[in-house]
Amino acid sequence: MERHTVVVEGTLAFRMQRVAAAQAGDHGLDVATVPLLAARLAGGFSRPADHATLVPIVARALAEITFEELEKVKARPGMARAVLSSLERVWAADIRLFDPLNPSARLSDLGHIEAFLREHLPTGALLPVDLRDRAIARIDHARTVVGPLHLHRLVSVDPLWRPLVGALASVIEITWDAPGTRDRSWFPGKILARPLQRPEQLICEVCADPRAEVVEALRWARALLSDGVTQASDIAIASADLSVWDDHMLVLAADADLPIHFAGGVSALSTRAGQTCAALADAMINGLSQDRIRRLSQLSPYLSEALPTDWMKGISTEAGLFEPEHWAKSLETLSPADGPPIATIVMPVLYDLVDGAKAAVKLGKLLLRGSSFGLWQEALRLAPAAAMEMTLTSLRIADERDPANNVVWARAADLVGAPRKHMRLLGLSSRSWPRGGNADPLLPEHVLNERELVDLPRLERDRLAFEILTGHPDSKVTLSRSRRSAEGAFIAKSGLLQRQVAERPLSRTRAPEHAFSEGDRLLARAEDALALPRIQSVISCWTDWTRRLETTPHDGGFRKDHPTVLRALSLPQSATSLRRLLRDPLGYVWLRVLGMTAPELAIQPLQLDAMTFGELVHELLRLAVERMPSLVSATPDEIDTALEAAANTIAEHWPLTRAVPPRLLWLDTIEEARRRARRGLTVDDRFGPGTHSFSEVPFGTPESQAKRSDPWREEQEVLIGRFRILLKGRIDRVDVKPDRRGVRMSDYKTGKTPRDLRDVILAGGAEVQRALYAVTIKQLIPEASTIISRLVYLDTMEPPARLEGDVLEQAEETLLRFIDIAVEGLTGGIAFPGPDAFAGYNQLRIALPAALDRYQGRKDEGFNAAQHKLAPLWRER
Repeated sequence: MERHTVVVEGTLAFRMQRVAAAQAGDHGLDVATVPLLAARLAGGFSRPADHATLVPIVARALAEITFEELEKVKARPGMARAVLSSLERVWAADIRLFDPLNPSARLSDLGHIEAFLREHLPTGALLPVDLRDRAIARIDHARTVVGPLHLHRLVSVDPLWRPLVGALASVIEITWDAPGTRDRSWFPGKILARPLQRPEQLICEVCADPRAEVVEALRWARALLSDGVTQASDIAIASADLSVWDDHMLVLAADADLPIHFAGGVSALSTRAGQTCAALADAMINGLSQDRIRRLSQLSPYLSEALPTDWMKGISTEAGLFEPEHWAKSLETLSPADGPPIATIVMPVLYDLVDGAKAAVKLGKLLLRGSSFGLWQEALRLAPAAAMEMTLTSLRIADERDPANNVVWARAADLVGAPRKHMRLLGLSSRSWPRGGNADPLLPEHVLNERELVDLPRLERDRLAFEILTGHPDSKVTLSRSRRSAEGAFIAKSGLLQRQVAERPLSRTRAPEHAFSEGDRLLARAEDALALPRIQSVISCWTDWTRRLETTPHDGGFRKDHPTVLRALSLPQSATSLRRLLRDPLGYVWLRVLGMTAPELAIQPLQLDAMTFGELVHELLRLAVERMPSLVSATPDEIDTALEAAANTIAEHWPLTRAVPPRLLWLDTIEEARRRARRGLTVDDRFGPGTHSFSEVPFGTPESQAKRSDPWREEQEVLIGRFRILLKGRIDRVDVKPDRRGVRMSDYKTGKTPRDLRDVILAGGAEVQRALYAVTIKQLIPEASTIISRLVYLDTMEPPARLEGDVLEQAEETLLRFIDIAVEGLTGGIAFPGPDAFAGYNQLRIALPAALDRYQGRKDEGFNAAQHKLAPLWRER
């Protein structure tokens, strides 16, 4: 067995050469890169110091050394990586940092860091310059260790390694399969130059945007594979820089189920290990929340093993839990049947998370395992822990698929070392190919001439890659570019596309000969899609929404006396649900019958929404009244004391059940709620001498409140209308005269006072509390002959809006008549959108057609006709 060595550049060429050696049974072949070749020749377990080893040492050097020029910027984020990048360029160019002929404070600073690296590198790890010198010192062993040497499709060799190549040429035979036309007069061996073949006619397909480019590339690959002759190993897709297309390729390739190997690796965040790191970084940097801890507990190996699967079952899903104290109180009662209490496992982790980036190392060791822990350590080596979220987006993991039997997605520079029969080059636009030069931020032109620093600039490397790939004699090349960027900006074609390159525009909606996936096939072939029942249903629905003026089954409605509707109507109704029934019958069906409730996301708000703030005020009123012996005889000081105690209770317990603002804003919110609650408790004088006043009075509920003194039995049923609808609720305040013949009801409102409040009676069905509660009081206090029903807006000192006498009687009759109409229509299967369906505050709008204004204008007449008995209510004042 004769030992011989092939030197390649890039992981794709490395793996393909090993496959070729295995297929040929070449047992004496050693495949290596130039640094690995030098390490083998240097011997003694020598190895090139890798990036992961060098970055933390550079960071230490920046912290411990005092510099002449870099001192002011050495603590900037990302400085360690920037310094290492500059050093790698200096090493590749074989430049001496302490050159007496070229004295420079900047180079001197970098030289001190280089010396620090030499002193602190682990045993066996060498800097490139030292590795080269040690390899040259052992050049006599090259015939045995290396054997005949072949440089396979290397575009160039850095000046750093040229002395080693020259020394090897004096001992062993060296050949170079050198692509392109670059000057290689320095090379002492034999060049096996194969002339590039001038492409006869290149075609550049012009696509809409980067995603469309990927779609067309996958269609092209599918078409090649469908001929029964072309193998996946014959196909490659490439671009000068993959970043613009990589995410699209990852998603669409998975949808297409095509065998594609990502030569540059896949994004770490596309793997479970990466998502585990992302969950930890999110909680560590952005703070505690129930959503973040739930996600982390599901992904973290430590927490998923130590905790039961349903450990958060006893915690309200609406609770924000943004502080460790909130978690401690919520976890007090949670304890599994066997094992330690939940708090003993979770709370130490939460306290570490509160420490933020300072605890990054400790958190990684505790919560992560295996590949996720390795990613976490790599991210910490590359940048500070505070930048973990950004660092994780840049990490990549080697693709487990073998390039030998898969389509390859690679950088053009990598594909130069392993070209294929069929290659498609993406991104031939002025922005992407060729790319502009990348000047070194620490070694600008006035410090070091760029020609001395960079042997082959990026612009020239991209031009050479295009020239080599399009001129490869055994390959067929297809080009593509985008008309616009992902942001919509117009993009000009690349300067590499000469006149002999013809362009073929590809419409985004064209019907391809070969679709890359099932979804693509159905989009391209309408007749196939129309044959599917689900597509027929969608088209029928869209046609009914957009082309027909009359109501259709897709606009609402159902069969008469539907059992689910009857069951929902048999349950107790609140004033809010009856308002929805009157103003939006279809929304009532969605919410009350089908249970289409929107999920509550526990995101920390800066302020409470109007509905939640109203709940806060009413809860404050309820707790304050419970703390007072008598609302009627309470003095202002007693009211203030009760409100203060109620506010303290809410401040402590509300964060355990729902999301509240940050502490300072939360306390200010409670203070505003307290001010409005005091207005509700002291709004006016007593309702005559001897009046009994009650606050937050429930009715129609079988659950009895302990130690309450109410003007009626709260479990007593309240039945309204012809259909005997059960009514339940809570009246904010009830004032009852001693003889119970006079009753005044007050409904508190925390919203903004309407301008025309005095003229409002039913407001088209939007204001139903006063009339409904008057009906309720008549049933619960039948001896009452005088009833006053009021709206009290707590944001103003204006007097309440009253309904009484004949006006109230008329409002009650009108409301009950329309409730009967609405219930009759619902049992008859008539349920279409009403005025509230199109209001901006309606959360169910998302279930209606997207073009809502046009849909309303087109269908409004049909809705009113179908609900002609109910529609007059919407015009009531």
